[in-house]
Amino acid sequence: MSDTTFPESRFESIFNHVNEGILIANARGQILDVNPRCRTMFGYEEREMIGMLVESLVPERLAERHVDYREAYMRHPTKRPMGKNLVLFGRKKDGSQFPIEISLSYYESEQGLFAIAFIIDITERHQQQEKINRIHSEMRLLNENLERKVGERTLVLKEALHDLEHSRDELETALQKEKELNEMKSRFISMASHEFRTPLSTILSSASLISKYDSMDDQEKRIKHINRIKNAVSGLTEILNDFLSLGKLEEGKVALQPVEFNSGEFVDELVIEMQFLVKSGQSIRFHSEGSPVVILDRTLLRNILINLISNAIKFSPENSPIEIALRQEGAFLEIEVRDHGMGIPEEDQKHLFDRFFRGKNVSNIQGTGLGLNIVLKYLELLNGFISFESKLEVGTVFYLRIPSSPTKTEDHEAPPTD
Repeated sequence: MSDTTFPESRFESIFNHVNEGILIANARGQILDVNPRCRTMFGYEEREMIGMLVESLVPERLAERHVDYREAYMRHPTKRPMGKNLVLFGRKKDGSQFPIEISLSYYESEQGLFAIAFIIDITERHQQQEKINRIHSEMRLLNENLERKVGERTLVLKEALHDLEHSRDELETALQKEKELNEMKSRFISMASHEFRTPLSTILSSASLISKYDSMDDQEKRIKHINRIKNAVSGLTEILNDFLSLGKLEEGKVALQPVEFNSGEFVDELVIEMQFLVKSGQSIRFHSEGSPVVILDRTLLRNILINLISNAIKFSPENSPIEIALRQEGAFLEIEVRDHGMGIPEEDQKHLFDRFFRGKNVSNIQGTGLGLNIVLKYLELLNGFISFESKLEVGTVFYLRIPSSPTKTEDHEAPPTD
């Protein structure tokens, strides 16, 4: 390989006219030479920089630290860019600062080790980068504001949709209740025209016949027709009571009024009262294991038992017993109402507590199909439960389980409703 050299004037030309600042310093940090671009960059006149320490060109706050960096570099010199991924600053003669980019190199000669710094003024690039950063910051702020506004609008929209759905649900509920009310009215009109006709005809015919029995010998016949009138009136009263009770329940007008009373005495008095409804040869038998004192709504308990006992009488044949049992079981009052009547078909049992439902084997017996539905709702108000067992031509037994006091909240599991 040939040793090619350039005339000294060419190196000087490159040194003097290159667009980068060039600075040469010795191991002690003294500046030995700079090119015109470097002097112009730092604001010095010709040869003013010769002999200065390179720390004179570093911001004052970093000058002391720079000595350590310089000495470390001179101990292990390498060819590398300085301050990679960092913005470096130079200090001009007037003390002002400007951003720079530096690449370092070195060379050795008989006089010792020397460092060469190639310096680029990146003020314009730095300003552009700051502008870009500022634009990015503004964009980020705008984006955050936009996201916040979108979030706020989304929240408002969600709330509006929630209110709309709530209103829709309320409207659907109201429409459903209106539909159920209209169906109930239609059923009432249809049922009333059928159920009222028979007892009213019975009352009319019996009242007409009574007037014809005016002698003492006709007393038995008069009593027979008077009893027919009583039974017909009782049936009409039962129908009206069912609808009045259902109306109050639907309107939420049934308020609990718990009072303290002796449950055994209460049921005993009710049994005596119900004796006038029994068929020929029927009897109501009441058995109580003690007479527990309870705090319950007497009216609701009375309506529940009247409904179950009257059903037992209605759906049982003559000469059969109706059995009622009462006992205290922990914090609960338990009551059983048992008959030995026609029973409930198995396929009808799952609908027994549905409104207006009547079993296929009782279509010829007067009733509204509302009684057991009302019983269920009354028991819900009392936090009680009902279950039953039934077999065709054997009979039916209903089991009631009711907290004996509103303050007794013993954990329990509801018995299944068959």
